[in-house]
Amino acid sequence: MKKAILAIMVLGLCFGLTAAAIAQDNHTTEVTVTVESIEELTVPTSVVITLDKVDTEAATKYAQGTAEDGGQLTYTHNSADPKKITASATGDTGTDITLKVKVDDTIGPVEVVLDGDPVTEAKDVWTDIANGTYTKDLTWTADASLAETPADTYTFTVTFTATDVTTP
Repeated sequence: MKKAILAIMVLGLCFGLTAAAIAQDNHTTEVTVTVESIEELTVPTSVVITLDKVDTEAATKYAQGTAEDGGQLTYTHNSADPKKITASATGDTGTDITLKVKVDDTIGPVEVVLDGDPVTEAKDVWTDIANGTYTKDLTWTADASLAETPADTYTFTVTFTATDVTTP
C-alpha cells in the first residue's frame, strides 16, 4: 500500500509540475497611435486669359476669354467634419472686367472680380467636402467691355481658403 501511495504522490507531483511548466505569464501593452491633422490645398501659381476678340453679337464688349490651361485645385484633409473652399480676390480696379472661376462640377462659376472690383469677401466655390484627397479642374473666364477696359495687362490675385463648414 505504501508503494501505491508513493506512486500516487509521484504522479500528483508530476501533474503539478506539468501544470506549472505550461502556465503562462501574460502581460499587455497599450499602444497609442496619434493621427495628426492633415489639410493641404494647392492651386496654380498663375493663369493667363487673353481678351483679343470682339463679341459678334454685342459689338461693345470683348468675346468671353477662357484660360487655355486653368490648372487644377488639389485638396486633402482628414477631418471628421466636412470642409469648404472659398475664394476672394484683390487687384487692379478701374475696368469693368468680370472674372469667374469654377471648380469642376461644384458650385459656380463664381465671380471673384465683378465689374472691375475684386470681390474681397470669401465666396464659396466648393462645399461639403468629406475627408479624402481630391483633384478638380479649374475653369477661369473673363468678360469686359471695349469702352471700360482699354488694352493693357490687369492682374488679380485670387486666394483660395479651406475652412470648416458651419451650419446655421
